[in-house]
Amino acid sequence: MTVHSETKWSDGRNFPEIRAERRDGNIIEFDLFVGANLFQFQGHFPNEPVLPGVAQIDWAARLGQQHFGINGPIARLGQLKFSRLVGADSLLHLRLEWNNEKQRLLFSYREGDETCSSGYFELSTQ
Repeated sequence: MTVHSETKWSDGRNFPEIRAERRDGNIIEFDLFVGANLFQFQGHFPNEPVLPGVAQIDWAARLGQQHFGINGPIARLGQLKFSRLVGADSLLHLRLEWNNEKQRLLFSYREGDETCSSGYFELSTQ
């Protein structure tokens, strides 16, 4: 008899491995390894894990806050495009660009030469 252990929702990590980071002024780029053990893949989907778009948005927001010192509430998300599915064990390139004048953080994820997702966050001016 073979015993299979099930992965519990609380067992996975929730942030990708940062393999490289480059900064040039208001632009920062990351090479991220999106391992199959990430929490976000649990149940999404069991036989073909796909990284949810909300995870991509969350990671971009967190890294933007951390590296650009962005504070304050996000007023809106704009031009969100999800053009390619991201599977488990992928190497992604994330580019963040902070526009201080517009209080806007632009983000884009690529896998190789293909854009997976992009958009921006705009902070509240109040």
